[in-house]
Amino acid sequence: MFLRCLLVPTAPGIDPTRRMDAALRLSRRLHAHIGVAFMAPGPEHVLASMASLVPVGQTTIEAIKQGVREAAADGKAALQAWCGRQGVAFMPTGERLDATFTTWTEYSGEVEPILTSLGRVNDLVIVDRPDPAWPFTGRALDTALFSIGRPTLMIGEPVTYDPLYHVVIAWNGSLEATRLIGQSITLLREAERVTVLHAKTGRFEEAHAADLCGYLRWHGIVAEAVTLPVKEGTSVGAAILAEAEARDATMLALGAYTHSRVREFLLGGVTRHVIEHAGIPVLMAH
Repeated sequence: MFLRCLLVPTAPGIDPTRRMDAALRLSRRLHAHIGVAFMAPGPEHVLASMASLVPVGQTTIEAIKQGVREAAADGKAALQAWCGRQGVAFMPTGERLDATFTTWTEYSGEVEPILTSLGRVNDLVIVDRPDPAWPFTGRALDTALFSIGRPTLMIGEPVTYDPLYHVVIAWNGSLEATRLIGQSITLLREAERVTVLHAKTGRFEEAHAADLCGYLRWHGIVAEAVTLPVKEGTSVGAAILAEAEARDATMLALGAYTHSRVREFLLGGVTRHVIEHAGIPVLMAH
């Protein structure tokens, strides 16, 4: 299996540069192309939220359409400038399918159905860490995790290093973690180093890091098994991030929301803590 299609969703006001930089580092290792999808709400969606605030008329509709056109033009120009700086082909014709290049497409409508359809015909979706100031970021992450069925890579900080230099897998034997491993074998095979980190919690005996290492070896991946003691009352998510940092990890891989999101919201949880605090890219699947 090859990972050849990396999807970077964006929207008006969203700067995808940080994710594009990470995508480029991956694509050059994977011989993949980067598809940038610009998603803007249609006039009907904007008007639905404005109806009680301003009079709705043809002038308002045209102003909305013009604003979207300008935002799309600015986004496309910024991407072309980024490609020029990075020496990456933009919208080439007749390019090899295993070459690194970028494409730009524009969509009108709600984020969730558009991203769901697009994500299912791509290999990896690259999103930002959710930022309350930009609702699109949270909607994109939720859609990528819960609706698409492909691995999601969340970027929280600028990536100035090779994300595949040292991948740390947070393994607990869950269905979500199992799906992530199955969908990410190609990425893991490209990693210079892989560590399987198993946090010693109440369910520790249900899964073993060594078993996953044995499985990965069948796929040409040599991984080190590490047991992580977690003190009573200590956040498992915080312990995993601290251990990953201590081992100079460049990417963390974990199954997302092995408990319900409601429980994680109310009581806290590993996924929630990692999403809020991770500095390195986080590869997830639900």
